[in-house]
Amino acid sequence: MGRGDNLDVDSVRKVNLISFPNDTFQVKLLYKSIPFFAVSASICDSTGNLLCYTNGLNLYNNQHTVIPNGSGFQSASQFPFGFPFPQSYLILPYPDSLNYQLLIDQTYIDIITDGVMNSLRYSLINMTSLLGNVTAKKVVFSQPLDTFNLGHLTVVRHGNGRDWWILTTRYQTNTFRRYLVSDKGLQNMGEQNIGDLVPNGVGYSAFSPDGQWYASYNVYGYTSDPHAVIQYYRFDRCTGLLSESYSRYFPTPDTEGYGGVAFSPSSRFMYVSRLRTIYQYDLEAPDITDSEQVVAVTDSFKTATGKLTPFYGLQLAPDGRIYGNVYGSNTQYLHVIDQPDLPGPACNVLQHAIFLPAQNFGTLPNLPYYRLWEWKGSPCDTLGTVSQYTPPLVPPDIRVWPVPAVDYLCFSAEGAWPDALDLALYDPQGRVAGRWPGLRLMPYVTIQLDALPAGAYFYVLSREDGSVVKSGRVMRTGG
Repeated sequence: MGRGDNLDVDSVRKVNLISFPNDTFQVKLLYKSIPFFAVSASICDSTGNLLCYTNGLNLYNNQHTVIPNGSGFQSASQFPFGFPFPQSYLILPYPDSLNYQLLIDQTYIDIITDGVMNSLRYSLINMTSLLGNVTAKKVVFSQPLDTFNLGHLTVVRHGNGRDWWILTTRYQTNTFRRYLVSDKGLQNMGEQNIGDLVPNGVGYSAFSPDGQWYASYNVYGYTSDPHAVIQYYRFDRCTGLLSESYSRYFPTPDTEGYGGVAFSPSSRFMYVSRLRTIYQYDLEAPDITDSEQVVAVTDSFKTATGKLTPFYGLQLAPDGRIYGNVYGSNTQYLHVIDQPDLPGPACNVLQHAIFLPAQNFGTLPNLPYYRLWEWKGSPCDTLGTVSQYTPPLVPPDIRVWPVPAVDYLCFSAEGAWPDALDLALYDPQGRVAGRWPGLRLMPYVTIQLDALPAGAYFYVLSREDGSVVKSGRVMRTGG
C-alpha cells in the first residue's frame, strides 16, 4: 500500500490486496483511496474470506468501505498517510464467537520527540452483516498513567487452543505485562521482570509458530547515534511467562538500523533483517548467538525511479515462506526467504523477488499465527489469579424473527434488557431504509415492513449513545 510519491493526501491511491488461496501467494490491484503507512491489520473467516482490516485511522469491511462506527481511531489530520508505527494495531477473533472480532490498538503521545504509547484499547467488531459494525469502540483496558514501548503488539494462542496472550513492555524497562483474551473479556494477568532493559524504539516482535519463543528487534537512540538489539526469550503458553533471556547488541553507532524478526515454520530458525543484512539463528544450537549466519546482503539493484531496496520487516506467510518489505521509500517490491527451514544460505533469500501492482511504503501486515492449537499434555486451563477483570464484551443475545420476513419483523431480548434501543434498517447500498427510535425489547417489539420493497436489508440496534449492540441481515419476501 503506497502513500504516493508526491505526498498528496487527496490523490487517488491503489492498494495491494494480497491473499493465499490454497497457500499460494496471490496479489491483485484494488482501486481505492485508502492510505497505508506502516500499520496494516486484517482478519479473515475460517475459509479465508476477508472480513475487515484497518490502516490505523479507520476500519474497513470486505466491501472496502468504512464500517459503521469504524472511523476516527486516530487523527487523519495528524496522520494523513496512515498510522506510522509498526505493530500498533492487531485484530483477533473473539474466543468462542463466530461473529465478533477484537481490534487492539495503542494511543500515541509524544514526549520530547520520543514516541510513547500511553494506553491499550479494545474495540469490538460484529461482522454478522455485510457492512459490519463496531459495537464498542476505543475502550481503554490498561491501567491509568500506564506508558508502553512503541508498537510491538503481537499475540500467540494460549495453550488451551482457544484464548490469546498479548505481551507488552512497560516504557524503557524490562517489565513485561501479559494480557489474556478469553470469552470472559480482557484480563490483566500480571507483570514479569526479566533480562535486559527493553529500549523504546522502532521495530517488530514475533512469536515462533510453536509458541515457545518470543523475539523483539529494536532500533533506538538518536539519529546521530543509533543502536539496535535483538532480544529473545523462551515462552510458556500456559502461564504467559518468559524465561531464558538472550540479547544480541549490534555494533554502534549502528548504520544498518531499522529491521525486523520472524521465525521459520518449524520454529527452528530465527531471522533478523537489517537494512543491509539478514541473519539466521539456529534455536536448537548449543550456543544460539554463535550459530549466527549472514544469509543475505543487499545487492545494488535499483527500482525504475533509481531507489535501492534495503531490507526491513519480515512476516511468515501461510505458504511457509517469509516475506519482507522495503524500508524508506515507495517501491513495488517484496523480498522472499524461499526455504526458511533450511540452514545457512540454503534458505535462499530472493531479493526484490515480487513485483507489486501498487507501491508500498514500509507497510507490513500484523497477523497472528492461526495454525497453533491446544498444547496437549499440559495443564493449560489453569489460568492462575486474575488481577483485573473485564466483563464479557458480547451482550445478551437478541432474537430477530421471522426470517425471512413478510409484513413485519420482531425483536426480542433473551435476557434482561431494560434499555430502550434505536433501530435502523439499511439497503444493500448502505442507504437508510427506515429508523425506529426508543424501542423496548421486553417482551418483544414488532416493526411493520409494508412500505419497504422486497429484498435484503441490514439492521443495526444501538443505544442512545450510539454504541451498537446487535446488527445483522434480514430478507423481506413480500410486498
